[in-house]
Amino acid sequence: MAYCRSCGAYIPDGHTKCLACGLEQNQEESRYASGSAAQEEEGSRRAEEEASRREEEKRRRQEENRKWAEAERQRRRQTQRQRSPEGRQYYPGAGRPKGYQSNRLLAALSYLWILFLLPFIFCRDDSFALYHARQGLILFAVTTAGQVLGAAFGLSWIVILMQIYWIIKGIGNANAGKMEPLPYIGNLFFKDR
Repeated sequence: MAYCRSCGAYIPDGHTKCLACGLEQNQEESRYASGSAAQEEEGSRRAEEEASRREEEKRRRQEENRKWAEAERQRRRQTQRQRSPEGRQYYPGAGRPKGYQSNRLLAALSYLWILFLLPFIFCRDDSFALYHARQGLILFAVTTAGQVLGAAFGLSWIVILMQIYWIIKGIGNANAGKMEPLPYIGNLFFKDR
C-alpha cells in the first residue's frame, strides 16, 4: 500500500506514478532523500509566509490606530478652541472657573426666584457663582417688573414664557460651566467683564 508523497493520494500496487497528480514516485525519491524533508521544507515556507502576513497585518493595524489617534487629537484640539459668543475662550470639560465643581448647584439655583441670594451669602469669593447670582438678580428684577406691567395690560403670559426660557438657559449655562449673559437682559444692570 503506497501513497503519493506530493498529494497524499492512494497509489495502487504496481503503479509508480500517482493517478491524481501524475508525479513519478521514483523521481520524487531521487529529488528528496525522504518525503519528510519535502514536508519540512513546505512547512517552513508556509510558516514564513504566515509570519510575514501577520507582520503586515500588525503594521496595517498600527497605521490605522495612528491615523485614528491623530484625527482624535485634532478633533479635541478643535473642540478646545471653541469660543463663546462674547469672545471668552472656554474648554468644555476642562479649564472651568475655580470652584466650579463645589458651587455649580448654587450657581444653577440662582435662576430660581429669590435664590440668587444664596451665592452672595455662601460663596462670596467664587467669581463663577457670583456671576450667575448677578444674572439671577437681573432675571428676578426684569420678570417682576414685567409681571406688574403685564398684569396691567393683560400680557403677563408673555413674561412667564420668557421667564421660563431664561431660567432654562441660565441653568444650562451654569451646569455647562459657561459664563454667558442671559439673552436680551443679561447686560442690563451689570457690565460683562
